[in-house]
Amino acid sequence: MNNQKFDIAYRRKLLYKRKRRRQVLFRLSILLTGFGLIFLILLLNKEPPINKKIISTSSDNKIIVCIDPGHGDWDTGAKSNSGDFEKDIVLNVSLKLGKLLEEEGIKVVYTRTNDSLPWLETANDSLKERIKIPEIFKADIFISIHCNSNYEDTNVKGTETWYKANDENSKALASSLQNSIINLNYSSDRGIKTYGNKEDALAVLELNESISALIELGFLSNTSDEKYLKSTKGQEASAKAIKEGILNYINSYKDTILKERSNKDVKNIPITSTLKLFY
Repeated sequence: MNNQKFDIAYRRKLLYKRKRRRQVLFRLSILLTGFGLIFLILLLNKEPPINKKIISTSSDNKIIVCIDPGHGDWDTGAKSNSGDFEKDIVLNVSLKLGKLLEEEGIKVVYTRTNDSLPWLETANDSLKERIKIPEIFKADIFISIHCNSNYEDTNVKGTETWYKANDENSKALASSLQNSIINLNYSSDRGIKTYGNKEDALAVLELNESISALIELGFLSNTSDEKYLKSTKGQEASAKAIKEGILNYINSYKDTILKERSNKDVKNIPITSTLKLFY
C-alpha cells in the first residue's frame, strides 16, 4: 500500500515536471516567434544603405550633383580584352570626378563609392536604388558613367552621351559633356543620342527627376579605347573633362537648374518594366 502511494506521488511529480517543461518551451517559442517577427518587420522597413556623404538642402544656391558609377558588385558590366571590368573603370573615374567637383564648391552624392552593394540583388533592385538616391538628396544633376563594348566588331570605338527624350535640359547637359570629352582626342566622337520611344528608354534617364545624362566613355572591346580608359592618365583626364562639361552647363543654365529644383514634386517614382534596365 505504501509503495502504491509512493508510485502515485512520484508519477504526479513527474507529470508536473513535464507540464512545467511544456509551458516553458511554449512560452519560449512564443517569445522567439515574437522576436523573429519584429526582426522581419524591421528588415522589411529598413531603407537600403545609400551614400550619405551629404544631406542636401534646397535652401541655398549650391548645385547638387549625383554621380552614378554604372554597374558594381556581381554586375561587372563590359569586360575588356585584358580582363578589366567596366564597373571598376567607371568607379575610378567617378570618385576622381567627385573630388574635382567638391573642390569647385559643388555638393556631391554618389550611388556607390565602392564595389560592395548590399542592396544589389537583382538588376531591378539596382535600378530602383540608383533612381531613389538623387530623389532623396534632391540632386539637381545626375550623371551616369559607363563604358561600351562591341565584340562583333572590335574596330568600333568612340564616346557618346545619352539624354532624356524630349527634354531640352537633359539634351543641353549631354551636349556640354560630350563637347568636353571629345576635346581629349583619345577616340571618335559618336555624338549625343536619345531613344525614339518609351520601350527603348534608358530608365535612369526616363524615370529620373534630376537633369540627367549618361556617358559612354569608350569601347572596352576596342584596343585603343581600352588602353586609354584603364590607364590612370586616361581616367584622370576623363574625370577632368566631365567636370568641365558639368561646370560649363551650370554656368550657362544655373537659373534653369534652380527653376527645375523649385518645380520638383516630392513623389515616388514608378518603375516601368518595359524600360531598359540600363544602369
